[in-house]
Amino acid sequence: MRALITRARSSLLTSFDTGLEPFGVTGAQFEVLKNLARSDNETAASLCRSLHYDTGSMTRMLDRLQEKGLVTRERDTSDRRLVFLRLTRTGESLIPKIQPALRRALRRHLAGFSAQEVASLKRYLGRIIENGRRDGEPR
Repeated sequence: MRALITRARSSLLTSFDTGLEPFGVTGAQFEVLKNLARSDNETAASLCRSLHYDTGSMTRMLDRLQEKGLVTRERDTSDRRLVFLRLTRTGESLIPKIQPALRRALRRHLAGFSAQEVASLKRYLGRIIENGRRDGEPR
């Protein structure tokens, strides 16, 4: 079972990466951009927790996103130890351009599934996630 979940995840991520090549970002980088679009107070530490990355990997990813002009780092004026991450206008404008490529990749993986099967799959995956949360996984 674990191997199937791992292989399905890997297949999806590979497909997402391929679909995002024209935009110059990876699926993992898009996840960071998407999280930053949802919140005004994201830090590298909060992204590490929510996306399950170690700090070194996250720092390298943020460096790449900053080099591409998609993300900026801003020190908190009241606590200089805090560095907030912000999308640039370029980063903000990239998100809606990317989403159709991700939807195409997902549709390709769900080809042949009925609407009822997709709904069941969503329910099953949601239950797996919820069961994991009961064991102390963060929300």
